[in-house]
Amino acid sequence: MENKMPLIGEKFPEMDVVTTQGAKKLPDDYSGKWFVLFSHPGDFTPVCTTEFFSFAQRSDEFKKLNTELIGLSVDSKISHMEWINWIHDNLKIDIKFPIIADPMGNVARNLGMIHAESATSTVRAVFIVDNKSTVRAILYYPLEIGRNISEILRMIKALQMVDKFKIATPANWPNNELIKSAFINPPPATMNDIPERMKKYRGYAWWLTYQDAPEEEVKEAKNLSKTE
Repeated sequence: MENKMPLIGEKFPEMDVVTTQGAKKLPDDYSGKWFVLFSHPGDFTPVCTTEFFSFAQRSDEFKKLNTELIGLSVDSKISHMEWINWIHDNLKIDIKFPIIADPMGNVARNLGMIHAESATSTVRAVFIVDNKSTVRAILYYPLEIGRNISEILRMIKALQMVDKFKIATPANWPNNELIKSAFINPPPATMNDIPERMKKYRGYAWWLTYQDAPEEEVKEAKNLSKTE
């Protein structure tokens, strides 16, 4: 396993891991699928428990986006399994995704997940990896702040729209304050393309034009972005 944290646009590093669902080889076992690898500071901790409940509650929404979830902490597999049982018995929800056991911290160190203030805690890191095993987004949260699951879903949906339609998405898409649910067009390739840009699209300037996004895609994105 290469001792280098992957960057956005790089291939996710190959690694063999032990999980609550058996041995897995990353990223090969998820070929053709997107996956979200997220770390948590420790089992049986309050913020992490709320996060796992939220991830589990919305796991079907990730699957609709062809995306699998993978948890990770420096706890043992036995600890993970007992925590899963506790969540099932007390919170009445099943954790159906695997959790990587990393008691020596090797995986966490290689992915830059170890907290600077504690050699035994992983920060709340999130790696969004696409169906070609390329890292598309990396998020980091401090120990004290739980993640926004809706934002992770929104990012996956937006990234898939970028791939499908070759566009960009504005701030807060699909609820942008300027262009609402529209897609932003890529900039013109040459000076000769500039005069046609404002004729072909709506926009504020030749370098800021937009087009309507498909209604079904917008509806799904808005549902994913909802917070209760």
